Amino acid sequence: MEVAGALSIFQRSNVRYTKYLGDGDSKAFTSIVQNKVYGDHCSVEKLECIGHVMKRMGTRLRRLKTKDERSKTF
Repeated sequence: MEVAGALSIFQRSNVRYTKYLGDGDSKAFTSIVQNKVYGDHCSVEKLECIGHVMKRMGTRLRRLKTKDERSKTF
């Protein structure tokens, strides 16, 4: 649904959006680029939401720390 919604917004708008702020794990941006909603002469740049980046990085670091602590105990 998110992919279809993003495509619909980009295609029906009278404004050309040159930047896309996404959460990092969405296929909507890929779909917008592949469908070339503005043709070949105008591209869309992806921006990452820093909150989502911090959340993913923090989760991975905590998981790595837990894994490392478990491997030290015999």
